[in-house]
Amino acid sequence: MLEKELFLPVLRDGKYGFINKDKKFIIKPRFKYVSERFRDGYCVVTYIKKIRKSMRWVFGYIDKLGNVQIFLHLDSASDFNDGLSRIKVNGNYGYIDEDLKEVINVKFDSAANFRQGLAGIKIDKKWGYIDKTGEVVISPKYTYVNQFFENRALIEMKNKYGYINKIGEPIIYPEFDIATDFSEGLAAVRVGEKWGYIDKEGRLKIDFLFDRAKLFNEGLAAICIKDKWGYIDNIGNIVIDPMFDYACNFKEGLARFNIGSSSLTRGLSIPKGGVWGFLNKKGNIEIMPIFESVSDFEDGYAQVIQGNNSNYIDVSGNLILKI
Repeated sequence: MLEKELFLPVLRDGKYGFINKDKKFIIKPRFKYVSERFRDGYCVVTYIKKIRKSMRWVFGYIDKLGNVQIFLHLDSASDFNDGLSRIKVNGNYGYIDEDLKEVINVKFDSAANFRQGLAGIKIDKKWGYIDKTGEVVISPKYTYVNQFFENRALIEMKNKYGYINKIGEPIIYPEFDIATDFSEGLAAVRVGEKWGYIDKEGRLKIDFLFDRAKLFNEGLAAICIKDKWGYIDNIGNIVIDPMFDYACNFKEGLARFNIGSSSLTRGLSIPKGGVWGFLNKKGNIEIMPIFESVSDFEDGYAQVIQGNNSNYIDVSGNLILKI
């Protein structure tokens, strides 16, 4: 049974298949898109299918044993989070459970993934939250909401950002021009053109010194000064000098960085161009920047994409598959 259990999706010539832990293809490449990893035992899969003389995208799920269930009525599907997957049907959103049964009716104008037992939903142009029974527990009154992290959720009202708790009480009044989720007790917030960090009660802990800033992970946060990225610790000390064209959060002791990306795209969540590698917490390069695209490390592997093919590297930078 273990020899046939799916492990990771792999892109070959523009289509995805799956390998097992022995690095052998169990599902030959045939999907146009799949989730990056299995979540709650499933990956989302999609491909283009001819239906009644027209071509359309179809969505479904594959489990670790390779069983595929396609739902022709779905407009889209998401990864499982907290045991539920968000689906879209005829322009509206609902949720299915791990038995792939609809448990929260498709009725919301928009919706987010569940986290910490709640999910953001949009009704009549306003966002609120539901619980896992589908009941509205925080009334829709916000311009936008994020997921809950550390029992705080980022909300937007009148073009300002603040935070609420899980019963909808305002914990930090919306006063920031933009902000991130909480992580490791801190959140990055921007006032004017500069970023700093606040604690869970809204107190400023790291001054507004940065041109851009990311959330903390594994004790460090990526920050940008004069168009170069480095890292600070949780009291604001620069521990890795800003020298990269872009940098991401640490995962499993390593962080992605980019050299050579276009300055015109660095305002994007992931800039275009350049090459990617990984550095350690001392600021030393562990894996040389030679990759077109990379993911964070998870369970000891990071996905790398080169053109229409993908592979995985281990923490030493070794490719696990022969192209």
